[in-house]
Amino acid sequence: MDAARFLFTGLRWCGLALLAALVCAFWYLGASWLAAALPLKGKVAHLPPAKPAAFLCEAAFHTDIALPLDGEVINWRKELRGHIPDYLPRDTYLLFGWGDSVFFTKVLYPEDLTASRALSALAGMNQVAMRIVPVYGSDVREVCKPLPGGQQTKTVLIDEILKSLKKDEGGAYRPIETSVPGELLLTAKGRYSPFNTCNQWTAAALGKAGLPRAAFAPFAWSVTEPLERIKGTTPDG
Repeated sequence: MDAARFLFTGLRWCGLALLAALVCAFWYLGASWLAAALPLKGKVAHLPPAKPAAFLCEAAFHTDIALPLDGEVINWRKELRGHIPDYLPRDTYLLFGWGDSVFFTKVLYPEDLTASRALSALAGMNQVAMRIVPVYGSDVREVCKPLPGGQQTKTVLIDEILKSLKKDEGGAYRPIETSVPGELLLTAKGRYSPFNTCNQWTAAALGKAGLPRAAFAPFAWSVTEPLERIKGTTPDG
């Protein structure tokens, strides 16, 4: 009898825990949808993209900011010398994305996302990183969307990237080892959580640059939806 009562109690608590998780998930998704549907308006959204433009690149679960390698605001070739190859062609863009280092190094495919990796990231237990990936300019212009706001947008985005990077006592960037070919990971500031995801970082950077953004943007579409509501995001490399 005691065993049956114990089993019933355990099942009841499991059911309550599942119900609580579903309720939290519902409110989480609802809040993200509402934030994307009612974005904060940008002050420079009416301005055309700079030349060359800064771009927003969207993957299934992640967004990156793409900036020209040899830019007039900052020359990333010089800034990241010793970390990126010297032979990169001039028409190269760098994709910048902030996030959990384990996600960047261990989760290359959906089947790589284990419960332990997901929970450690959401709990903020892992180091955060800035992932930097060189990409041909032609690919960026074909796949990604140019950001409006002119030169001001690019300048603010660059400042946000630099502010997010950590340096050692000697003023050098601190790389994180990764086995992913062609990617550079640098130690970054901040802490990953369900309320401070990679897409939240991107949305916050866009907001500081004066572009429309969702106040709560945990998903990739949370970042792109506010921009799709304005004009000036058609390719204009």
